[in-house]
Amino acid sequence: RLEGCARGVGLDVSDVDAYRAAIDDIESEFGGIDIVVNNAGIMPVGPLLNESPAVAAAAMNVNFWAHYHAFQILAPRMIGRGQGHFINITSAAGGIHPPGLASYVATKHAATGFGRSAREELQGTGVTLSVVMPSAVKTELVDGIRFNWWERLGIISPDRVARRAVGTLQKRPPVVGAPAGTVALLRLYPVIPERLWLWGRGLVGADRTLEPYDHEARAAYDGRIQRQVTK
Repeated sequence: RLEGCARGVGLDVSDVDAYRAAIDDIESEFGGIDIVVNNAGIMPVGPLLNESPAVAAAAMNVNFWAHYHAFQILAPRMIGRGQGHFINITSAAGGIHPPGLASYVATKHAATGFGRSAREELQGTGVTLSVVMPSAVKTELVDGIRFNWWERLGIISPDRVARRAVGTLQKRPPVVGAPAGTVALLRLYPVIPERLWLWGRGLVGADRTLEPYDHEARAAYDGRIQRQVTK
């Protein structure tokens, strides 16, 4: 909840011209922007061969290009003032590759890599960038997905992600996980042999493509993805 001097602005973050216009409008009213949280994201689920290229493009536009637009528009302004901080919310999916989320995973790998690289280009400018990699978050992104009991243990609240994001304002770390410890686990993933990884996923029933999922429960969310595709 925001109190005091706050104003909501509708924005399609995939539209760079609309993004720039919104930033100009905000800065004209409130002054220079010091903190940017890139949190918009969409998550199509299901087998890759059942997905349309338009859906994949929409996911990339929101999940990756919005981060790019924010950086290109705001980084020069922040650098000019010698201060600023980007908080890029990506995903633990940006460090692994679960089936049934191929396009989403691709966007999150792109966003995570972009954030880490962009951070290094900001060295010495007074501007910083932190990547936050949450596990599954209890929002509409996970509606209708039938998780195993042990998978549900990793679903966290949006407040928990928000606290990790706000926490980056103190020491400006390059990357943090939500919950804490997520990044350390992700760093172990690349050293696990594929045969062992696939065997383990099959053993616990995690080798599915997130199907069958409840299409009715996910209808509202999937409908918004389709509107993003057809806009």
